[in-house]
Amino acid sequence: MIRFALLIARSHLRSRHAAAGVNLLAAVSIAGVAIGVTALVMVLAVMEGFEIDLRKKILGANAHLLTLHQDGAFGDWGSAVAKVEAVPGVVAAAPFVYGEVMLRSHAGSAGVVLKGIDPVRTPRVTAMTQNLKLGPAGELDDDDERQAVLDTLRLPPRGIAQAADDTEPLPGIILGTELAGSLGVFPGDRLHVINPVGGGVGPFGVPVPKVQPFRVAGVFYSGMYEYDTKWSYISIPDAQAFLGYADKVTGIEIIAEDADAVGALSPQIDKALGKEFFSRNWKVMNKALFSALRLEKYVMGLILSLITAVASLNIVGSLILIVVTRSKEISILRALGASVGSVRLIFILEGLLIGVVGTAIGAALGLAGCWGLQTYPFPLDTDVYYVDKLPCVVVPQTVVTVALSAVGICLLATLWPAKLAAEIQPADGLRYE
Repeated sequence: MIRFALLIARSHLRSRHAAAGVNLLAAVSIAGVAIGVTALVMVLAVMEGFEIDLRKKILGANAHLLTLHQDGAFGDWGSAVAKVEAVPGVVAAAPFVYGEVMLRSHAGSAGVVLKGIDPVRTPRVTAMTQNLKLGPAGELDDDDERQAVLDTLRLPPRGIAQAADDTEPLPGIILGTELAGSLGVFPGDRLHVINPVGGGVGPFGVPVPKVQPFRVAGVFYSGMYEYDTKWSYISIPDAQAFLGYADKVTGIEIIAEDADAVGALSPQIDKALGKEFFSRNWKVMNKALFSALRLEKYVMGLILSLITAVASLNIVGSLILIVVTRSKEISILRALGASVGSVRLIFILEGLLIGVVGTAIGAALGLAGCWGLQTYPFPLDTDVYYVDKLPCVVVPQTVVTVALSAVGICLLATLWPAKLAAEIQPADGLRYE
């Protein structure tokens, strides 16, 4: 029965002069489905690219987990790091010191996050080394040069922008590209780090700021505008001395074997360290951001699916037109013994043929468009977006989902016309013949 129904369905859609209107409407339906599928495939690929690129940049600038203390800063951090690294599933851990300060240079000032890092341990848990772009001698070409910047962070060598008469030994600080640009500094330049309440209390009970000169030791580029404009790095001993932490640290950064399994790893780390500690993973800390991205992707997919839904209305119109113009043929088929189900199947298959052809064309065009975006990236303004080009990542499951949903919408559009065709009785089309 299916073979017979498919043969009749193809004959209805085959080009004929007498059915030019039917064929034109079917072609418009195919074009509508193709446009909808193309738009869905490309837009969802771009949004998937944004999400993957954002995740990569966040996990590059941050560790998978952070372990903090209930009292804030804590001592004996060497023992705590050793306990964390002994937990199964943990690759590496590094202590850090965190504070919010102001930077002032000859060209301006900015409020920033000051982070004390371990030059040996920190590169194991973040992409700090890979993100370094400029050092005291200029551009950094390999990992050895980048690691040398971290190793000499406490007392950086003479920089390219350092004045000839500036020979004072100063601790080093690493800035993001956007932050260095806004402050107008390069490696070798000096700037002042200001802790608004770090100098204690003055004679009238007013907090006194603490000011200390630092020298720019390097410039990093993470690709995230938020990090490149707000983050700065110094060594842990310098951070402890400047922020008044003595021998304490703020927390421990942790890299896990599986970034997606950090939820199960957090309780194990907390158990190993004791009840005074608690862990937060990157999924929890960025939950709102990624939830918003997923919601945006779903809503965008739903909105663009309306293009396919509109095309399905053309399928309804074309099938109804076929029912009206071919009522005599349908009556003849019924008189020859065709069942109600076989007539209904004929029109369902006609709509499916339109949907499948349109979906196939749309998927091919969408994949071709994604290839074009990957081969010839569309540039973006980094002052507005956190990436410099439009990312595009094709996920096979997404393409399959789009294709199945498009075919499903087309299938639903065939049900009513198929019902109308099945209700035609043999006598209805042959009464006046």
